[in-house]
Amino acid sequence: MFALSLTIALARTARADEPAPAPPPPPPASAPGDPVVVWPTLTPAGDEAAKTPVHRPLQSETTFAHAQELDATLRDAVQDLGYVLDVADPGPLPSHMRDLDLIERAAHSGHRSSPLAPDKGTWVVSARIEELGRDDYLVRIVAVPPLGRELKVRVAEVKGDDVSVRGLVLVRDLLSPADAERAAEAERARTEIDRTAGLGIMGRHRSPGRAVLAVNAGLFGAFAAYSVQRTSGSTDPRLLYPLLALGTGIGVGSSLLVSEEWDISTGDAFVLAAGAWTGAASGILIANGRHVEPLTDRYAWGIGGGVLGLALSTAALTRSTMDEGDAVLTVSGAGIGAGLGALGEFFYRGTTTASTPYTGTGYGAAIGLVLSEALATQLTVSPNRALLIDLGAALGAASGAAVASPLVFGDLTPGRARGFVATTAAGTLAGGGLTYWLTRHDGKKPATEPTTDPSKTTAWSFGQPLIGPLGQSATRTGTTPIYGLGWEGDF
Repeated sequence: MFALSLTIALARTARADEPAPAPPPPPPASAPGDPVVVWPTLTPAGDEAAKTPVHRPLQSETTFAHAQELDATLRDAVQDLGYVLDVADPGPLPSHMRDLDLIERAAHSGHRSSPLAPDKGTWVVSARIEELGRDDYLVRIVAVPPLGRELKVRVAEVKGDDVSVRGLVLVRDLLSPADAERAAEAERARTEIDRTAGLGIMGRHRSPGRAVLAVNAGLFGAFAAYSVQRTSGSTDPRLLYPLLALGTGIGVGSSLLVSEEWDISTGDAFVLAAGAWTGAASGILIANGRHVEPLTDRYAWGIGGGVLGLALSTAALTRSTMDEGDAVLTVSGAGIGAGLGALGEFFYRGTTTASTPYTGTGYGAAIGLVLSEALATQLTVSPNRALLIDLGAALGAASGAAVASPLVFGDLTPGRARGFVATTAAGTLAGGGLTYWLTRHDGKKPATEPTTDPSKTTAWSFGQPLIGPLGQSATRTGTTPIYGLGWEGDF
C-alpha cells in the first residue's frame, strides 16, 4: 500500500523536465485580456504617396469630426472585445508615426516589467482616415500584435455617416481571437526562422527524425539479414558478413528515401522503430512458446512479426502525426502488455513456477502495441506523463503482489496461484489508471480560474501531496530552492 500511495504522490507532482538553455521563447498567442493601445486617428490614410505627411486632423479639416468619432468608437470596441485599454498612452509624437514606430511600440507594454517576467508587449491599433470627395472617405485600420513585426491592415471606402460603424467592423476583424492566433503563429514561425538562420536552416528542419529512423532501420535490416542466414541453415561467415552489410545498407537507404519523401518527426521515427522491434520480439516469443522446430525457423517468425509491427505503425502514422509523448506511450503500452500477457499465461496454467511464459508475453506485447498505437492517434500525452503512468503501473503491480503475497506462502495450489496473479494484474491496471487520472491536468491550464466567492468554495478539501520545491532561502549568491515532502490544500 505504501507503493500505491507513493504512486499517487509522484503522479500529483508531475513536472516538466528542466529545460536546457535555449533562445528566448516566441511570443505567446494573443487573446482577449491582453493590453491594447489605440492611437489617435491620423490622416491621410497613408496607403500611397502624399504631399501632406501623416498627422492628426486639425479642426479646420473635414476629417476632424469623423476622426474624433472614430477614436471613441475604437476605444469602446477594444474593451468590448475583452482587451485592456491603456488609457495612459497619449499617442505618437509627430516624428514617430511611421509603420516602424508601430512595431517598436508593440514591443513594449509601457510598464516596467520584472526581470523574471520579460515584457510581453501590447497590441497597437492605429486608425487612418482620408477624404476622397463627395462625402466618401477611406478608412484604414492598422494593428500590430504584441512583439509582432507584421502590420495587419483592413481598408474600406465608406460614406461619412458610416465611418465609425465601418471602423468598428474592421477593428473586430483584426482583433478577433482566431485572427490573433494566426498572427501569433506567424510570429512564432518568423522567430524560428530568425533563430535558425545563423545555422543555415531556414525554418523548421525537415524530417528531424531522419537519424533515429536510419539507425533503427539499419539495425533491423542487419537483423533481417542475420535471420535469413540462420533460417537457411548456413553458418558460413563468408555469407553472413556480406548479408549483414547488404541488410544494413538496404535499411539505411530505405529510411533516407522515406525521410526525404515524407516529413518524419522524431516521434514518428521512434513509433516506427517500436513497431518493428516489438513485432519482431513478439514473433520470436510466440514461436518459442509454440516450440517451433527447427529452432532456426523462429527467426523467420521474428522477421514476419517485425514486418507486421512496422506495417501497423505505418498505418497509425497515416492517421496522425506522432510526437515524443506518443512514442513513449507506444513503447510503454507494449511493455505493459507483455507483462500482463505473462501474468495471463500464469493464470491460465494455475502456477507461477512453470516454464517461462513465452506465448503470453508475445501475444501481450503485440496486443499492447496495437492498443497503445490506437490510443496514440487519439490522445495527446506528454513524455513525462507517459513515464509517470509506467511508474504508477509498476508500483501498482508491486502493491498488488505485496497484498497477495500470503497466497504463495506454503502449499501453492492452482487457486492460490491464480489469486496472486489476478491481484497483481489488478494492481497494475489500477496503478496505471489512477496515475492517468491524477495527471489529467499535466501541462494544461485549469478550465476555470479559482474563485474567491465564499458561496462557491468548500470549507475543507483533501488537498494534494507536494514533492519538490517548498520555498527558497536567501544566500550570498542569490536564492536557493528548498526541497521537501509536504501536503497542500485547504483544511
